Amino acid sequence: MNMKSLYALWSAIILVAASLLSCEKAVFDEDNENTDNENCKLTLCVSTKSKAMDVTRSDGDYWKHLCFVVYKDGKKLKAVNQTAGTEGYGQASISLAQGTYQVLVVAHSSANNPSVASPDKVQFTNADGYSDTFYYYSDITVTAEPQTHYVELVRATAMLRFIVNDDMPQSVKSLKFYYTGGSGALNAKTGMGCVDSKQTVNVEVDPAAGAPYTFELYTIPKEASGTLSLTVTAFDGSGTTVAEKQIKNIKIERNKITELSGELFNGENIVDDTSSENNKDTQTEGMFVITANTEWGGTINATY
Repeated sequence: MNMKSLYALWSAIILVAASLLSCEKAVFDEDNENTDNENCKLTLCVSTKSKAMDVTRSDGDYWKHLCFVVYKDGKKLKAVNQTAGTEGYGQASISLAQGTYQVLVVAHSSANNPSVASPDKVQFTNADGYSDTFYYYSDITVTAEPQTHYVELVRATAMLRFIVNDDMPQSVKSLKFYYTGGSGALNAKTGMGCVDSKQTVNVEVDPAAGAPYTFELYTIPKEASGTLSLTVTAFDGSGTTVAEKQIKNIKIERNKITELSGELFNGENIVDDTSSENNKDTQTEGMFVITANTEWGGTINATY
């Protein structure tokens, strides 16, 4: 091959290489938008105060854990779990592609985080324990511009405050609270409980502390208001039953406290609340009386 032919060959190779490089640059042009890439930043911040909260108390008085969850068409895409006291607590930054998503935030103080596979069923269990629970759920549209959303949580739970006015026998070491009528799972789309739960809470006690003894139980009402059936069992150190009392038709409402006070170790073993509006703030020996604590947002008056 003479020099002229060799020069022509190299010129052709250089032209082909230049053409390929030009095409490659066009495919990966930074100006092209690729919505399949998760290059959009969404930051979620929990509002420091919600309407259901007492402004004199801090967030830590209401919850110890936060769960941030992002769904797309009902499928969980990403989740961030936080515990009070850790860096960045109360704020989560998540990278997503552009589009519309469903965002769930759950605040609670249970031992473990709930199952959040679906926003239709945010499930706590007896093993997790039950606590005062707040939530936020909404559609959010993510764009190319970084976004920060301040979310306001609302309470999902009702509280049953159980007060024992008589002294416990020294042999009592624990109480078991078993209650039905509420739910341990939340449908975040409706804000209501979504399963018929058999909730159990076990508590160690110290009789020497003296009466009154106060215990707080939580449930998620399946409707705006409902009723619970409660069985309280006192055990000694060997697991033998010392006393047991059943209380039926206990009125509950979301974002309200139902206060039950009376004697656990005296009186009737089975009590049925008639929820009479004509008998308010009265107490009968050996029975339990329901009154309302208005700190949460309302008044319940009932006796049985």
